[in-house]
Amino acid sequence: MPSLSALTKLTAWGYFEGMPRKASARVLELPKWAMVIRTRREQLKLSQEQVAGDSGDVLNQTTVSRIERGLVHPTEDLSASELDGLLRALRWTPEEFYEATGLEVPLVYRPSGEPREDVVWLPVVATSTAGRPWPQEGILPVPREFVRPGSILVRVDGDSMDTGDDRSIKDGDYVLVDPNLTDLRDGRVYLVEIVGDGLAVKRAKKAGKGWVFISDNPAGPVLTPSEARVVGQVYRKISIQEVK
Repeated sequence: MPSLSALTKLTAWGYFEGMPRKASARVLELPKWAMVIRTRREQLKLSQEQVAGDSGDVLNQTTVSRIERGLVHPTEDLSASELDGLLRALRWTPEEFYEATGLEVPLVYRPSGEPREDVVWLPVVATSTAGRPWPQEGILPVPREFVRPGSILVRVDGDSMDTGDDRSIKDGDYVLVDPNLTDLRDGRVYLVEIVGDGLAVKRAKKAGKGWVFISDNPAGPVLTPSEARVVGQVYRKISIQEVK
């Protein structure tokens, strides 16, 4: 092995000129929104752990860190409840968030100067929820024209109503429920509260002189009125597709 003095002489003579060198580490440029979110947190004198806690614990410190490093996109990778939690923790309205980051919050942002009276914020209830009062899992904006008196916004958990069709109700979808419509109509979709369990979305089906609640997915369960109480009729998906 060459001595240190020999290596020094070889370098001086230009022996290593033209030889391949190890590539330097690539520096990733942070997106503007990531830098803005970090700056906002620091201005509020919050730690990443405090942001996670103030989000209602829908975020954790690791996710907050990944957002600030540009590895998790706020409006593309976060769920609606997680994005809502981030905005609440950083004390941003959706409009302020857009102005600062340039990112549009789905179903919330309107061009500058346009009135915001067309949006109603509703608490979100998950179908996996059991027991009353039903805990809230964040809030979501809903176009006012689709909100009825007493409307309940529900996040669907599970694939019992998923037929594979784009118009079916899928896991993670949000649906609006009218609690004033509890009389069963054949073929209509309802939110039901399963006795001793949680909430579920099912389709009412006439069966002889009685009723059953069926799943659109053949693999899903079938319930009877003795097993489930009707909460209200599902009348619209949050994606603004009517439930037929």
